[in-house]
Amino acid sequence: MILARITRALKDQNWFAVALEFIIVIAGVVIGFQVTAWNDGRSERVIIAGQLREVREDIRADLIALEETRQASLWRMRAAEYLLLSIENEGELRRIPAVPWGDGLDRSILPVVSEADHSSLLARVNLIRGVTGRSTGYDSLVNSGNIRLIETDALRTTIQRYYAGYEDFESNLSIFRDIRAAAIPILYRHGFSLFSEQDLASVIEAAENDPAFIAYLRTGRELGLGQIGGVLEREAEARALLALVDAELAP
Repeated sequence: MILARITRALKDQNWFAVALEFIIVIAGVVIGFQVTAWNDGRSERVIIAGQLREVREDIRADLIALEETRQASLWRMRAAEYLLLSIENEGELRRIPAVPWGDGLDRSILPVVSEADHSSLLARVNLIRGVTGRSTGYDSLVNSGNIRLIETDALRTTIQRYYAGYEDFESNLSIFRDIRAAAIPILYRHGFSLFSEQDLASVIEAAENDPAFIAYLRTGRELGLGQIGGVLEREAEARALLALVDAELAP
């Protein structure tokens, strides 16, 4: 249709009509490209929003796991302290200057030990809970290349920093478990397994006559304190990232 009009205008030497038709053609091409670009951009934004919603769910799952890890760490520290204070020659707990957060920890968050907890204290010292972290949404962002399209600089850099931090977090967990593994022969020597209930008096008696056992309890307290600090920092990072993702997804 347009080609026929241009041909007729050329035959009639109607140069104004020829120019007008060319302008219409060029304008149509430009508008077509703009509509395509707009649709592509809109599709990308929809995909990125879906990936960020996955990141949000991953962070929420992380926070639940981090809370469980924090509680286990608090119990490990408190159980080790209780056992150490129950031993005759451990009337005063030693400071832990090499571990951060030692002086800044709010001790009111430590659990209260009741008589019902006595039989599980050694098991709580032995329990090392960790967080491997969920990264479904982040992996999707990275693998698709869409992470570079996140326009908010703070969100983009915070996401990358948060997930990079999991390597160190998991490395520390591996170290904690290696230390516990080295102490297993000490427990076996006294007939104790890792997680079964043990009579409090038997545990105290074994520790009183075994310096290596006391050293293990001190180490359990130190590991608990160290992990508490790491988990608290990680929870703060997760909440900060969650707030940025919520703000990005807000209508």
